[in-house]
Amino acid sequence: SEQINKIRVKQAQKLSESINLELKDLEMKNAKINVKVEKQENFNKEGKDKVEFLISTNLGEDEKELIKIASGGEMSRIMLAIKAVLANSDDISVLIFDEIDTGISGKAANSVAEKLNTIAKKHQVLCISHLPNIAAVADYHYFISKNIAHNRTSTSIKQLNEKEKLIEVSKMMTGNDSSSSLKAARDLIDYFK
Repeated sequence: SEQINKIRVKQAQKLSESINLELKDLEMKNAKINVKVEKQENFNKEGKDKVEFLISTNLGEDEKELIKIASGGEMSRIMLAIKAVLANSDDISVLIFDEIDTGISGKAANSVAEKLNTIAKKHQVLCISHLPNIAAVADYHYFISKNIAHNRTSTSIKQLNEKEKLIEVSKMMTGNDSSSSLKAARDLIDYFK
C-alpha cells in the first residue's frame, strides 16, 4: 500500500497539471484543479488511499470538491478537460458529450469546439449540442426530432448533407435561414476547417 500510495501521489500531481493546462485552453485561466491523495487509517475496497478532485474556479477562492461547484458551464468545461486528458492516456474508442455547451457562449464555445475537434482526431466523438460553434466543427451531422402520430411520440434521426448542415447551423445562429444567416453559418463552418 505504501508503494501504491507513492505512485498515486506522483500520478495525481501529473494529472492535476495536465487538467490545468486543458482548463487554460477552455477559457478557465484562473481555475486550478488539485487531485488530492490522502492516506487513510484503514483499508477499503479502493485500497488505503482517499482520492479527491478539488477545484478553485476563481482567484482567491478556496478549493472545493469538484461536485460542489455551481456553474453548469464550468462543470461542462472541467469534465471536457478531464476527459481530454484521460482520453490521451487510455484506449477509449468513443466519447459521448451530452450538451457540453451548457452555460457557455462566444469565445468559450469556440474553445470547447476546438478541444472537441482535437479529441476527435484520436477518438470517435458523439456530441449533442445546441450551439452553432460546436455543431460547425463536426464532420457528420444528424438532426433529431420528435413526432407525434396517433397519440404516440416517436423520435427520428436523419443524417444531414452539406446543404442541410449549413441550413441547420444557420437556424442555430439566428433562428432562420436567410441569405445573411446562411453566409454567417458558412463563415463559421469555414473557420473551423
